[in-house]
Amino acid sequence: MAPRQTLEESIAHLRQELADGQTLSAQDRVLLEQTLADVAQVLDVEQDDPSIASPIYDALQDLAERLERTRPTLSLVVGRIADSLSQLGI
Repeated sequence: MAPRQTLEESIAHLRQELADGQTLSAQDRVLLEQTLADVAQVLDVEQDDPSIASPIYDALQDLAERLERTRPTLSLVVGRIADSLSQLGI
């Protein structure tokens, strides 16, 4: 499967998990939604500028680590999104 397709499917999966009522702290939910919006923006303009994408990748990695103990499934999906961005060179 192509990295971009994997990324899009992972984002859709994460959004579905959130819509299905995955409980997160308000802070984690806001951080996750903002990070997903940032990812979408980078993908929309198809920028591969590391200065733009690096903070997004770092935020995803940090969020995956934070969620690992309380929401391991979400942590895996967030990690997959970060990996897909890396594979795309973003």
